[in-house]
Order: sequence, then structure tokens, then C-alpha cells
Amino acid sequence: MRNHIYLSLLPFAFSLIACSGEKEEAETSTPLSEQALEFEIYDSLVVDYLGNLYLADVTEDSKTFLLLDQRSDTLFVTDRRGTILSKFKRLGDGPGFYKTSRLGLPSFLGSKEIIVPAYRGFYLYSLSGEPTRSFLPEFVPTISLIDMFNNNLVVHGEQVIFPWEGRLSDELGVDGKEFQMATRQVEVLDLKSGQFSPSIPFPESSKFRTGKKTYLNINYHTIISSNRDTLYVAFRNEPVIYGYSFSDLTTPSSVHRIPFDEFIEKDPKDEAHFGTYDMKDVYVGTIQNLRPTEKQRFLLTYNRGLTNQEYEEIFALQASDPEEFRRKRNKTNTTGQVLFDGKSVSQLIKKPESLGFTFQFISEEEVWFTPNFEHIEKDYSVFYKTRIVPKK
Repeated sequence: MRNHIYLSLLPFAFSLIACSGEKEEAETSTPLSEQALEFEIYDSLVVDYLGNLYLADVTEDSKTFLLLDQRSDTLFVTDRRGTILSKFKRLGDGPGFYKTSRLGLPSFLGSKEIIVPAYRGFYLYSLSGEPTRSFLPEFVPTISLIDMFNNNLVVHGEQVIFPWEGRLSDELGVDGKEFQMATRQVEVLDLKSGQFSPSIPFPESSKFRTGKKTYLNINYHTIISSNRDTLYVAFRNEPVIYGYSFSDLTTPSSVHRIPFDEFIEKDPKDEAHFGTYDMKDVYVGTIQNLRPTEKQRFLLTYNRGLTNQEYEEIFALQASDPEEFRRKRNKTNTTGQVLFDGKSVSQLIKKPESLGFTFQFISEEEVWFTPNFEHIEKDYSVFYKTRIVPKK
């Protein structure tokens, strides 16, 4: 009888497999731009800590988490059960401390160290918080836009890559026509020698590689990420992803223009330097981060931006009607996560209100989010494990 039941279930099982295959084939054949997607919560990490903890990094095996209390700049290392393994603060004066501020989120460097990109250089610590090494470039590094909640650092073998500027600042300043033609967008640290070297000039096809016009330097702030043997580069106000082989960081091996429905690009100036600017020069289309996925796609966070006319109309409400100002600004300046497959861009991926804006990407099946502190008030910290799925 047991065998009979087993055999009778086989056709049903084959039917399920066939249906699953047909569904997967249908999803694959549907253009990404027509797919409605969402982040589905299916697990969480709970840490017994009262305060606003942000997620800084997760190891690839998802067993160790690096968290940050933004108010105190205290770092926490926890295991998968949420047990706090170490807790330390290294912002301050003295040997082994980084001064002023971080320039981005700290990251795991291998399995035994944490690296912090800070104002003067890289500072490294053991997982328990003991200083191990520091690397300070021979020039004073600068950065056009500080994003303390974005992991914008790439580690490849014995190399650490970060979008520092400043190498040419004494000679050319930090922007302008001459600067755009001569500058390199990242610094590459060789961990063995301790030497820094500049790389990634603006590509020939980039609108920023011009000696005729000058752009606001904030609008070509560099975003980087990597996948195996490729470094991916994007500039904040240009809807393009450039791919570089790690063996050649001078000329892109691939160029993908992103066909956003709307992406407000800022006009340059004819002057030698951009000069003074106001906030409408910053409220433009932006790529905030990019993550290559295991499915040969990119997970992007972007803003549509505002035209000059939209900016004037919306910001005129800021003093007279703050609530309407926020509503109209948020509605017009579309922002969120999308998938890009090299051809088309998905609709905005729907996100539950409990999820915040800071996330760490492992795969399309594992995206960890910091909570939305405006909607959640708890006496403990919780982080959400999500996956990208078709919207129900």
C-alpha cells in the first residue's frame, strides 16, 4: 500500500516540477521592465541592544555581522544568533584611533580584521577592536560627497579600492575642466607594500571626460562594487555602469547605459570651475549604490531627481506648507531599488515599511536591511533578511 501511494504521487510531483519550470521560463521571458517585484522578509537577526543600530557588513557565509551605533560611532560584532561578540569605539585621538569622522561604513577585511575608511586613511582593527594596521596616503585625501551609510569600498585579493580624491588638489583644485581630464577616480592600496596608486580616469565615452565643460564635482561622485574579476564603476549623475577587469583599471571592458524612465541629468557650465552652486544642482538624478547579482543583473538604488522648474515649485512650499512640501518632493523625486539586467530596468521593488534605507547585499536570495526607525520602536534591535521575489 505504501508503494502504491508513492507511485500515485509521482505524476503529481512531475506535474509540480513541470509547472515550476514553466513558471520560471515565463518569468525569464517577461521583460524585466514589466515585472513587479518586492523584498520579502523571511528571517531576522535580533540583538539585545537599546539604540539605533545600523547594519555595516555581513560575512558571505552570513555567520558574522558588523553593526554600528551611529550616535556614538560604536562598532558591534555579533554572531548569527545576535550574541554580541565584541563592542568598541575607535573614533578619537591617539594611536590606533581615527579622527574627525568615517567616510563610509566599516567592512570586514577577510575573517580577522575590520577596515574603516576615515578622513586621513584606512584604519584596521581585530574583531575584538584592537588596532592592527593603518594606511595613510602621502597626500591629504578628499571626497566630494560623504555617504556614511554606504559601503563604497572594494577588496580584491591584496588590494583595497576606494573613491578618494585629492591627489591633484594642490595643483588643480578639486574640480574644473583641467581636473576632469587629469583626475583618477579611485585610489588603490596594495596591502603588502602599503603604497597607494591612482586609477580609473573618466572613460572616453563619459560625459565627464571633457575639457570644454565643467560639472559639479558632487555629481560625479564615484560608486564602486565588484563581482569576481570585475570592478564596476558608476558616477552619481550619469546613468551608466562601467565594468573593468582588475588587470586593467584604465579602460572599461564593458559599458551599460541604464534606460531609466526618467533620470534628471544636470547641465554643466562653460567656466573653468563650476563655482558656487545651490541645492537644485544636487537634487538631480543619482545612482546611490550598485550591487552585481548572481543572476548577471545589478541591484541599484537611485533617485529620479528634480528639474530646475520642479525644484523651484516644490521648495517654494517648504516654509508655507511643510507637509505638502514633503509629500510633493517624495512623490516627484522617485527613489528606491530597482534591478537592471543590461537591457531593461524593473519597476521600483516594493519594500515593507519596516525596512530602512541601509542594506547589505549577499545575493538576490539574501538582502539584509536595517529597520526603519520611524516605524519601529523596540527595546532591542532587529535586522531583516529578505529576498527579491515576484510581487504577490
